[in-house]
Amino acid sequence: MCELLAVAWERPEPFGRILPWARGLERVGIGGYGWGVAWLEHETGSAPAVRGYRHPTSLDEDPVGAAALSEVESTRFLVHLRRPNKLSTVQLADSQPFVDAAEEGGPGTFALCHNGLLERHEEIRLQYEHRLKGRADSEVGFVVLSDLLADGAPAEKALPEVHRRFGGKANFGFLSRDGALLVYGGNPSNAFWRFGLDGAEVAATQVHSDDLSLFDLLFDRAERRRQVRDRVSEVGAAPDRSVGTGRGSSIREATG
Repeated sequence: MCELLAVAWERPEPFGRILPWARGLERVGIGGYGWGVAWLEHETGSAPAVRGYRHPTSLDEDPVGAAALSEVESTRFLVHLRRPNKLSTVQLADSQPFVDAAEEGGPGTFALCHNGLLERHEEIRLQYEHRLKGRADSEVGFVVLSDLLADGAPAEKALPEVHRRFGGKANFGFLSRDGALLVYGGNPSNAFWRFGLDGAEVAATQVHSDDLSLFDLLFDRAERRRQVRDRVSEVGAAPDRSVGTGRGSSIREATG
């Protein structure tokens, strides 16, 4: 029952530009039990890396973290606003996005966040228990994805494969150090939408509202609105572009 936000810019912009968008998603949605952001780090003379920040409270309750991150500049941001299926999993280890870094806040090669419920997570968890730090279903999906990528699967195929293996409902946000910002829409209860806004290409989940309140209440100036359903779409690429197939349908034109 979380909310996801993915933002791509042509040139590096500060995280502070999208903080109001993230706060709005948390306020209108049903988050408030953890938040985090992953971004693409651009440092002269260094290889690109994915960095991340997580906190086990709401964004609203973490003004220090938000302020510290507001000046971080990047062309890619991936935000997760958490409302877990099990409130017993409200802890830092289960906060998202997950980054494959050796230590918290260290450089990584990719980040993943999830919205929905990975149905077979308890069964699959038994194979990965020694690699898990938390108790939520999303982390199990993260380690399965990590293995698929390590075996050479491209992310646009690995994301729907994780959904296929687990079943249930799954929206995924994915960021890699090569700048690919992907969203996979596989949770009809909280559809993913792509749109343009203020010079950015954006994808956001629809605040668990079975109407267009995402746009009426938060993003009323959004352009080129398209719903991402059972498909992987690259945010920052052409709005109509899908990469990889999911469970059978494509990006759909918005009706409102």
